[in-house]
Amino acid sequence: MKIKDERLEQSKNKIMAELMQLVYLFIALSFIVKSLYFKMDLSQCTTEYIILIATPIYQMVRSRQLGVVLATNLRDQISPKKNIIAAIIGVAFFFFFWVSSGQQVSAGFAIGYIVTFLVVFFLVRVVFVRIEQHRMEKLAKEYDD
Repeated sequence: MKIKDERLEQSKNKIMAELMQLVYLFIALSFIVKSLYFKMDLSQCTTEYIILIATPIYQMVRSRQLGVVLATNLRDQISPKKNIIAAIIGVAFFFFFWVSSGQQVSAGFAIGYIVTFLVVFFLVRVVFVRIEQHRMEKLAKEYDD
């Protein structure tokens, strides 16, 4: 049986994590360029869309299976400043897609979309952070015993 050096394993894991983040960023950029520059609709960007949605879901499920918490700074994630900035970016993307698509959207639809987005965004964000915080405390207590 061959013994593995822990430093090398951690370095490999760090490199793979950075690579995954880069690939995810390139896929997000590909989705944005296809949507905005080439005016492709969602059916033409299905692969990118599925990867953008499935990757965080896989990450969440897999971290639960392994019994680890990936986010270590949960208090920072729920800070009002960061949440407001993220919400503004989401609303800005809506307007950018709306203006670049050339489609006529009523003001009522736009306001309804923005309000729905903000409510769901903040609700999911707060609930997820609370659940992960509870899970992190539970795991810490379990490993301390």
